[in-house]
Amino acid sequence: MSDKQPDADFDPRPVTDSELREEYTSEQVRHWRDQADRTHQDWFSVLDNDYGKD
Repeated sequence: MSDKQPDADFDPRPVTDSELREEYTSEQVRHWRDQADRTHQDWFSVLDNDYGKD
């Protein structure tokens, strides 16, 4: 195990929803969700590709 101590400003506690709402706008969150949905769809389109499955 490493003897290195974490940085003093590192806080491993999770961030609450209300804290996120204060920091990010709903438009930013919507954009991230849409981007994640597109990436997810792209990934599954690759999985459904029949190339190389002879």
